Amino acid sequence: MKKNDRNRFYTIMLVLSVVFAGCGKDSGDNSFVPDHDIKKPSDNADNPDSRTVDFNRLDGAYTKEHAIMDFGADIVMTWRNMDIISNQARVRLPANTLSQGNIVNIDIPDGTEYELSFKVRFGAGFDWSRGGKVGFGFHIGNGYTGCNKADNGLGGTARLMWYNAVGTKTNRVTTGTYFRPYVYYRDMPENCGNSFGRQSKQLAADTWYTVKIKVKSNTGSNTDGLVSYEVDGENLLTQTLRWTTNDNYAKIKYITFHSFRGGSQEYWQSTTDGYIYYDDLVYTRIAN
Repeated sequence: MKKNDRNRFYTIMLVLSVVFAGCGKDSGDNSFVPDHDIKKPSDNADNPDSRTVDFNRLDGAYTKEHAIMDFGADIVMTWRNMDIISNQARVRLPANTLSQGNIVNIDIPDGTEYELSFKVRFGAGFDWSRGGKVGFGFHIGNGYTGCNKADNGLGGTARLMWYNAVGTKTNRVTTGTYFRPYVYYRDMPENCGNSFGRQSKQLAADTWYTVKIKVKSNTGSNTDGLVSYEVDGENLLTQTLRWTTNDNYAKIKYITFHSFRGGSQEYWQSTTDGYIYYDDLVYTRIAN
């Protein structure tokens, strides 16, 4: 091969190698997102309507901005008293208070059927007092809480309580505490949430429990809605009901994340701060 031909050959080969190397990656996949010290939440890639939040972050304050990233949704109301401890979300219930802790709603896509599960643990030495609201639940339509009876047919809520019949601010108890459902719906008999007379096994401090809640909207004025609760795989409640009597308010709008003492009377308070820990939240929209 002559020298000029040889140089021409080498030039062509060099150009081809550059072209093929450039085709090895999609030109749109050249961005780099630094991780810093923030972990992304665990999305369920197999189901776009399902999300897992495992709270895997560095210890420290758990801010509203962190939570919005983890839940992938806006958060309504004031986020407060939250920390990350050993990859768990911890809420502080301040001493001598009622309805103080963390009370927010997570703005999920509207749906007619949802389920969620989470793990919850009351901290070592937790003072049960009379009880309070705990964990995640659902808000349907306008949603009702605070002993505002939901009998106008425009919404309801399904939440969870811990409860002790004899514990008070001045009577510290170590036994006799259990979970019970706390449900607002169209035909509720009293002003405050209905437990349907159901209670879980007795609870112990510093012990993990797995809770599962499922809700389904009713249609029109029909009693074909559903609410169900499980604790550690054991059924606590399965109940058909009417959440609403107006289809414009029938959809599930929010996940509630409510952790506080109360009740409205002082005996629901505690003289000490209380800590509740959460982990492994999974929520799924089953039907639009």
